[in-house]
Amino acid sequence: MKIKARQKDVFGRRVRLVLCLCLGLVGFSAVSAFPPALAATGSKVTVTQAVSKDHLPLLTLKSVPSPESLQDFTRRTIRKLSADAPFTAWADAGTEYFPLGPGTHGWLVNVLNGDQRIGYLVISATEQGGYMLSEYGAGSYGLPYSLQDLRQFLVQQELIPSAYSGKLELTALYAPLLPLWKLTTDQTTLYINASVLQVMPWSPSQAEAVLTRTLDGASSLSSLDTGRSPLRAYRSGGQDDPYADLLWLTAPSLKSVSGDSLAALLAASGSLAFQAAGRNDTLGAPFMVTGYQSWRLTSSGSKDDSSRPAIVYALSGPEGRRYLPLAVLLEKGTFHKLPSSGNPVPSTTVAKTAHSNGK
Repeated sequence: MKIKARQKDVFGRRVRLVLCLCLGLVGFSAVSAFPPALAATGSKVTVTQAVSKDHLPLLTLKSVPSPESLQDFTRRTIRKLSADAPFTAWADAGTEYFPLGPGTHGWLVNVLNGDQRIGYLVISATEQGGYMLSEYGAGSYGLPYSLQDLRQFLVQQELIPSAYSGKLELTALYAPLLPLWKLTTDQTTLYINASVLQVMPWSPSQAEAVLTRTLDGASSLSSLDTGRSPLRAYRSGGQDDPYADLLWLTAPSLKSVSGDSLAALLAASGSLAFQAAGRNDTLGAPFMVTGYQSWRLTSSGSKDDSSRPAIVYALSGPEGRRYLPLAVLLEKGTFHKLPSSGNPVPSTTVAKTAHSNGK
């Protein structure tokens, strides 16, 4: 049995290695080796909680006071979303705020039903002085920044030695499309994808470059644009795992994706694959898009209302629980249709295709 298990593990590692080469991920975190030490970012530490090894299974973040203007935008956003599923449980929910780095230009807002987390919002400051809704999602599982999932990941991957007696510092960070954990020990600093839980094998300069990226406020719902309300979210029920059928790697990128065309594309194929060849790791890609939600202007009688397009968030992740700005996806990467055959592609075919495309 042990031999079979080892053989299965070796096979699994080879398959994951092929995926790394195909998708342009450098040092994809499927490897089991402990990544090299990364320098701490000094003053850019935000939410920090020091814990000893005895408290490692109970990693927590400490909420902090937040600006009243931020709370007002959060309340208005939650009130509008709670009108329809899957956000109806948000109507009487509580909230807690955590600053996200680098700096103090973003916040993680957990939506709570008692002590249970039932959703989240990532809100970022804009250069115009307001706030924008960088991403959001509803549910009690499958969401970024899950402390329970992080704890299980650290134990399963043996990232913290069982005999470790030093202190740990856990920090929540955010880069566009990429929720992150920063875990600092006495010897090293790790950056962990807080959505799919993968160790990012970055150099200090790579980490710095990713964490200082910003988004254009026009791509997301803004606190300065109070006239928008969300339509009911659409979920296709399509494939939500980009690794379940890799034939999308052989499909050309779609050239005409927009807020208006997304509905037709999802109706036809069920889901679309998103990737950013050569820089998937910095965006948390690849992932599937399985739905959307539009924020449209409430008619005020102004002629300008009809000329201003809707702001669309694409549904991604397990069961489409994570909502990401479509405009950012269009700017950062490409969309691909899933094949109609549904037959898994052999790893050798994927490797040949990826090589011929120069990925």
